[in-house]
Amino acid sequence: MEPSRPLGRFLRLWVEGMLLLSLKGSLRGVYLRGEVPPGPLVLALNHHSFYDGHLVWLLARRMGRRMSLLVAEENLRAFPVLALAGALEAGRVREALRRLSRGEWVALFPEGVLRHPGPLGPLRPGAVWLAQRAQAPLLPVAARVVLRGFEHPEAFLWAGDPLKPGAGLEELARALGGLLGELDALLARTHPREVPEGFREVLKGRRSLEERVRPLVEVLKGR
Repeated sequence: MEPSRPLGRFLRLWVEGMLLLSLKGSLRGVYLRGEVPPGPLVLALNHHSFYDGHLVWLLARRMGRRMSLLVAEENLRAFPVLALAGALEAGRVREALRRLSRGEWVALFPEGVLRHPGPLGPLRPGAVWLAQRAQAPLLPVAARVVLRGFEHPEAFLWAGDPLKPGAGLEELARALGGLLGELDALLARTHPREVPEGFREVLKGRRSLEERVRPLVEVLKGR
């Protein structure tokens, strides 16, 4: 269904509203570090969490950009309405190139599968190929969704320096793998109730029970 039609626009807004409610209701917050350059981009992210696709959508929404996330065809067949929020079958490379030519974003998980949290896995060449064909910068983004010192998990996105369109797979692996390692090391040395250095909150989510009760406790203490 075309998003330009009234029903299509309504469904798109409904899907995006559900994505936002899912993030706000399930995570304590989303935090971002780094700057995202203007213009068309191929985003390459590691993939270890159910929320990774939600987070790509949120990043594009925050930047006011149109974004397409390449997903497996069977996933889009199971949830076709996700196309209204930017999902695109991984095999539709011509359409992905066309969207890049319009100045949009195309995002991929080059590991190709959902992996256990840890070091970056082997990468597939799709993101590099798209960036080379579209002559668009390739942006590595490290993502982690972790349960730290609060009741609900927190999500961290670290946008690295964009790679030139001619960057190869090894260069992407070094950039994204290095960024992910830095993020894990930073989280490990940061107090679990503190925001890691350089990150800023871009979405406030669900607070812990003790955080919600604390204002009442303070009022009672003052009596």
